[in-house]
Parts: sequence; C-alpha cells; structure tokens
Amino acid sequence: MLRPLMLVCAITLFAQTASAITLHIDMTPELVGDKGVVMKELDQNTTRFIIRISTQGDPAVVDPRFPFVRTGTLKVAGAQGPILRCRIQPVESGHDLLYTFDLENEHAKRSTFVLDERVADGLVGGGKVYSYRLIDFIDPDHRAKEFLQNLRPVKLPQIDFSRLPPPTDQDAPK
Repeated sequence: MLRPLMLVCAITLFAQTASAITLHIDMTPELVGDKGVVMKELDQNTTRFIIRISTQGDPAVVDPRFPFVRTGTLKVAGAQGPILRCRIQPVESGHDLLYTFDLENEHAKRSTFVLDERVADGLVGGGKVYSYRLIDFIDPDHRAKEFLQNLRPVKLPQIDFSRLPPPTDQDAPK
C-alpha cells in the first residue's frame, strides 16, 4: 500500500511544470518622464545617453530574502542590421542607477537599450523586460511620421446612384 502512494507522490512531484511570466514593457518618453532618459550632444555626430533607474522599490530592498538581478544590454544596429550587443554596467547615484553610453547619431536611431529585472531564484523566465527604443527619445513623433509615410490613399469605386430603384412607400418611415 505504501509503494503505490510513493509512486503517485513521485510522479506528481516530477510531473509539475514551473511557469513564470515575463512582462515586456516598451518604454516611451511619456512613461519615463523628463528625468528617465537624458541625452547630451557630445559633438555633431555623437550623443551621450543616460538612463536613470530608481532602486527604491527593488525586491531586495523591500524584502532581503529575494536576491534581485538587473542587467542592462545595449543593442546597436545600423542600416544593414545588428552591429553589436553588449552589457552596460550602471553607476550608483544615491537611490538611482545610471546606465551611460555614447552612440553615433545614425546608429542611435536604430538601437535599443534593454533592462532585464528578475528575482535570482534559479527559475527560468519571470520578471520584467523594459525596452527603450532610442528613436522614441530622439524623435518622439517618429511613429506618427512612419504611419503617415505608409498611409496610401485608396480610390473607391464610383457608384452610380441613378441606377438604383426609387424607394417604395413601404420603406418610408411611419
């Protein structure tokens, strides 16, 4: 009797699947505010980007039992596609982390900074991924411009209303 019970327990233990939800968030100037992403022109061709992340609400600060991992990755692209992918190490400034990098203006328009936050509990997945498309901060109206550029006028077919039958008295409102 004990053997079947142990078998059922073992199957139940190994048959369970772990699931974790990863939340992907596209960061925009409206979500970040005026202090979240700062751009400084270094010269005519290069811009310095500073992305400020607050650490006050980190799980490790709220409850030290949850070790917290945060990684920042810069994905640089050019007209021909991806050029480089690298980690950016933050600098602490009070209750904030500053991710700083310099990019050539043409590459910045096609590049993305990705911030990955998760609890380091050994599980696969889970946490939050924040994507900062740099073009959103360089030119906040670029999405509307793209939409208008891709908008094509559609010519509707002409309708000859003279060929329609006249309305009958039965269709008239009462």
